[in-house]
Amino acid sequence: MESVSTTNSGVFDSFAAHLRVVKALAVREMQASNSNYVYGYGWAIAEVCISLTALIVLKVFIHALSPPAMPPVLFLILGGIPWFTFHNTAGGMLMVVSAKRKLLQLPHVTPLDIMLAKATSVLCTYSSVFIVVLIGADYFEGGGVPRYTAGLVIIYLMSWILGIGFGLTLMPLIRVFPPALKLLSVIWRFGLILSGVYFSITSLPSNYWVYLTWNPMLHVSELMRTYWFSSYQTPIGNPFYVGACTTGLLILGLLLERYVRHRVPA
Repeated sequence: MESVSTTNSGVFDSFAAHLRVVKALAVREMQASNSNYVYGYGWAIAEVCISLTALIVLKVFIHALSPPAMPPVLFLILGGIPWFTFHNTAGGMLMVVSAKRKLLQLPHVTPLDIMLAKATSVLCTYSSVFIVVLIGADYFEGGGVPRYTAGLVIIYLMSWILGIGFGLTLMPLIRVFPPALKLLSVIWRFGLILSGVYFSITSLPSNYWVYLTWNPMLHVSELMRTYWFSSYQTPIGNPFYVGACTTGLLILGLLLERYVRHRVPA
């Protein structure tokens, strides 16, 4: 019994040490973000707002793709911010290890720690913007009280964890074949279009649904709007499918990261 207790204590201490490393790296990442500019980390938040503003302007011109009962800006925010969180989490994790390679010389710092720190900084930035713009859009557009606040939080966090799993899964490919990043930029553009940021699934012919619903981020967009608007019920959004994709990608990504850590240079 004493040996088991000692083993459990060692595992807990190791896990706690990794959490401290990730926390320190995340704080460092946020402090270093846009440090060459006068306002530093403020520019990271400003970039999110600028990107969202561009999407809102575009959405005004394609207002017909959202149901009439949903205000267009709030409609876009509920689909756009989770997508940007997913995209920047996965994309940031793919780039950060090569950019911060010197940090690997520090004791107890692994590529996984650096990637998780990047993912944490993305969550802090985008969740802060998400809360502020949601409150502002709801106030000015009169979107009402969310139908299911806990569901909104859970699905939003799933989009972030999905980004972590996607980034970890793609990392071995990027290490072996770096030009794949160019192809990935094309995939991101199609992903933005096909993930329901600009439209609700009900605006499309039902014979296309069977193909589009393979995309878990489409389910995220649909569920976010369903959990906010009492007037909208998604016909395809499935939280269990999102959870299954999130869990599967995260496990696969962690296994692949562990496998390539000592076999392929970062």
